Amino acid sequence: MSIRLEYFLLGDSSIRVNVLHSLRRFEQGLPEAGRKARKDVITRMNDKLKGLVLGLSLGVMLTGSVAYASGTQIEVYFQNLKYMFDGFEKKPAEDQGQGFIYNGTTYVPLRFVSEALGKDVQWDDETQTIWVGKKLDTAATVAEYQGGQVTRGDYEKFAAVMRFLNPQNAQHEQDNQYKQYIIDQIAASHIIAGKLDEETAAKLPALVDGQMRQLEQLNSSSAQTLSEQLKQQGLSEDDLKTFVRDTVTLQTWSTNAVDDATVKAEYDKKAASGDESVITASVRHILVMNEDDKGSKLPKETVDAKLKEIQDKLAAGADFAELAKQYSEDPGSKDNGGLYANVPVSQWTENFKKATMTLELNKISDPVETEYGYHIIRVESRGVIPYDELKETLKQSLSQTKYNDFMTKELPGLITNVELPQ
Repeated sequence: MSIRLEYFLLGDSSIRVNVLHSLRRFEQGLPEAGRKARKDVITRMNDKLKGLVLGLSLGVMLTGSVAYASGTQIEVYFQNLKYMFDGFEKKPAEDQGQGFIYNGTTYVPLRFVSEALGKDVQWDDETQTIWVGKKLDTAATVAEYQGGQVTRGDYEKFAAVMRFLNPQNAQHEQDNQYKQYIIDQIAASHIIAGKLDEETAAKLPALVDGQMRQLEQLNSSSAQTLSEQLKQQGLSEDDLKTFVRDTVTLQTWSTNAVDDATVKAEYDKKAASGDESVITASVRHILVMNEDDKGSKLPKETVDAKLKEIQDKLAAGADFAELAKQYSEDPGSKDNGGLYANVPVSQWTENFKKATMTLELNKISDPVETEYGYHIIRVESRGVIPYDELKETLKQSLSQTKYNDFMTKELPGLITNVELPQ
């Protein structure tokens, strides 16, 4: 029989002791041979126990199952369990209870296991919550900013959603910079929400709902619904929606802060200065790789000899495109005579990009080395990307700059106190 360990905890310690003592007395009345695993029946448990026994899957989540039934019978197996902690055996004290089997599941005392691991256990009857380890005061303030505060509950929910969306975030949760990042995000979204005009604020719910639908669609191939996955992490759809709302608030504000006139002015400035982000070029090249098919370096003499052969033919008037088809080892352009037409130069590797921006038109370059090998290059034309094609990209870049400036320059002066969660 496979055994799934589950913990049980009785909320009232005096009731717990009395019940466990009665179980032990019941067991002690059995023959010695039957004590290790003997089926026993406990009848009509006290009504005071109702709601006090909770099952908790080891390391997983709270369950709705219970290990009792008021006014009915429970059949259990007592089991002499051995508890090993990092190679050392520990035994429950008299008042910590003992393990038993109910309905094919082995239950062990939560308080004993937790305290053996150095964790306190507390029962919150008001919220029906078992606290293992430090009990958090979710109403406590972790940061104050002009006009409001960030509570521990706000912080924990935001961190949990970050962990849900990207489990790798868990590795940063003890990093103080990451903690500050979470506080900054929450405070910033609350502050910015107060800056939005009525028209923009009225549009937020629809934007948030749209983002939630996208998350549902992304999760559509999963065996579990989004709500089920959130529940496993102790989250609700409302928790996720709050996170999405805060994110959308910041994005909407930073985007609206950049108007069309600002975008056009930025484009004109870049075009006038020949900035690489707005420049395109039509380029032919012949690539001579410095590695073989297995990734091993070729002798320098072999590479130099091939480059010289190509250069000599070009100097003698051979057609560049025909030589590219014959010699180039770039499969992306070889069959097209080595041509890349009207490509944004920002897409190319650094040395190749520098050559395409500085080389005189229709002049053949000396070999240009990149991580791919050596290139013989001829730039046939250069141009500027039309404004309409770059407008959205530039707007996003300016919006990001606006957001970064607020987070690094303005927000620190608005946060008046921080106590990083420990």
